[in-house]
Amino acid sequence: MEKEETKLSSVGSNISINFENYSQLLDAFKETHEKANRLALSNNRLKGLNNWLEIRVKALEEELDGTDLQKLFLQM
Repeated sequence: MEKEETKLSSVGSNISINFENYSQLLDAFKETHEKANRLALSNNRLKGLNNWLEIRVKALEEELDGTDLQKLFLQM
């Protein structure tokens, strides 16, 4: 009888430990997931800004064609 009670007590404490481990892992996952989502949003925003800047640079380069560059060099 005592052995059965000890086994049941041991099983109960194992379940409690496993639940605590699960809870810690779940909390860590949720925190990591939130950070990953924030980074993804920031990354997408910065990609959009980078694309806009690349288009703007290309437009400015086209605006300053070869003849304009030669004029700039001659003025120096």
